[in-house]
Amino acid sequence: MITSSTHPILTPQQIAELQRLLGSEKVLILPEERLVYSYDGSKQRSLPAAVAMPTATEDIVKTLQFAAEQKIPVYPRGAGTSLTGAAVPVYGGIVLTFTKMNRIVRIDADNLTATVEPGVITEELKQAALRHNLYYPPDPASAEFSTIGGNVAAGAGGLRGLKYGVTGDYVLSLEVVRMGGELLHFGAETMKSVTGYDVVKLLVGSEGTLAVFSQIILRLVPRPPCVTTILAVFDDDVTALETALKIVQKPLMPAALEFMDASAVDCAYRFTKKPFLNNVKGLLLIDFDGVRSQVEEDARVARELCLAANARHMIDASVDQEQKALWDIRRSLSPALYQLAPSKINQDICVPRSTMLQVLREIKELSARYQLTTVVFAHAGDGNFHVNFMFDEANRDEANRVDAAVRELFTLAIQHHGTLSGEHGIGTTKAPYLPIEYGKNEIALMRQLKAVWDPDNLLNPGKIFFSSDIP
Repeated sequence: MITSSTHPILTPQQIAELQRLLGSEKVLILPEERLVYSYDGSKQRSLPAAVAMPTATEDIVKTLQFAAEQKIPVYPRGAGTSLTGAAVPVYGGIVLTFTKMNRIVRIDADNLTATVEPGVITEELKQAALRHNLYYPPDPASAEFSTIGGNVAAGAGGLRGLKYGVTGDYVLSLEVVRMGGELLHFGAETMKSVTGYDVVKLLVGSEGTLAVFSQIILRLVPRPPCVTTILAVFDDDVTALETALKIVQKPLMPAALEFMDASAVDCAYRFTKKPFLNNVKGLLLIDFDGVRSQVEEDARVARELCLAANARHMIDASVDQEQKALWDIRRSLSPALYQLAPSKINQDICVPRSTMLQVLREIKELSARYQLTTVVFAHAGDGNFHVNFMFDEANRDEANRVDAAVRELFTLAIQHHGTLSGEHGIGTTKAPYLPIEYGKNEIALMRQLKAVWDPDNLLNPGKIFFSSDIP
């Protein structure tokens, strides 16, 4: 059992055995090599004792057999883009990275499926599907470097959740390895399957705490024949969000509907230097896709709604490169925010759409009360707010105010019938707040599930639950 007071270091004999099992070229042990795998997008750090780089399922099996025998914790890792510390090896041990398991095994155009290894980059799968005139809709902002395995482990959402759903809606089947090396298969390659418990849904979003993915079968859809992008800027961010909600209420069904508040647009302006972003107080990015006639009609109605709300300026794009240029504004936000402060906490609460305007007002009030620089953007179609508290970690008073604001943010999300996380997961950063959403009985049952899959708590310990110990 791993506890917070133990930080397993592999002995020379254990390292030698791991190298013998996998091959020395698949095991990284130099300090500078291990340092690369000591942190993720949350900026937390903890140095692993070794890094294993499997190239096939057999290597995963061997690693988990060895680690279970030796009682060494193992941390599955994709590209390390997690914003919650989900990939950080908080108790030392072995990081299991999937850099070399990055094959797209098969695109099946007849059955609209893709079979992939966990290290496949999301954008590479999207491009491979397009070459078959197919489409993989999940589109996290990190798509150009995040991995499919990481997306599945986190239950990633993204920009197209309103119309198409999230990563978990596309996972048909999983080949997984349990701690101890047991190889298991769940789900099917069919579009429907209700045989037994839906273990696939349990594993999606489990953050690498239950099993390690070795192969994933995903659902694809036909490529939309027509796509139109609209960028609309406003003199008020509340008006921008209100307009977004009117678009959905019409009802229209955008493929993507993104909102940025005044601070977010200002950061994007300073980062991208695009003149039409200057002095903008609210922004919407809208995609419509499908049959051309329907796309054109929906886009026309959306433009009318924006004009009725006194949108200052609108840009239409129907060519891939022009659309990419507009969406790069949204995708640039993560690095752009660091112009405001050296530290950032990005929380991804999700609330019912009908409460979004009130929640935005309460976030603004909360930010003013705690005297914090706060940047808000949202997947407006599905109620997912990204609330970014910008601060200097070295300023203890400011850091304490951020901690208090985060707790209050989560509390208001639950008060509005929302959730602590729409797509980032819990990891370590949100683990202390889990009881805000779930009671003792619910958390106890989750812990029991963890204990069934991983009785010694060796697989990604310290994640989701505040204490890594399992009763």
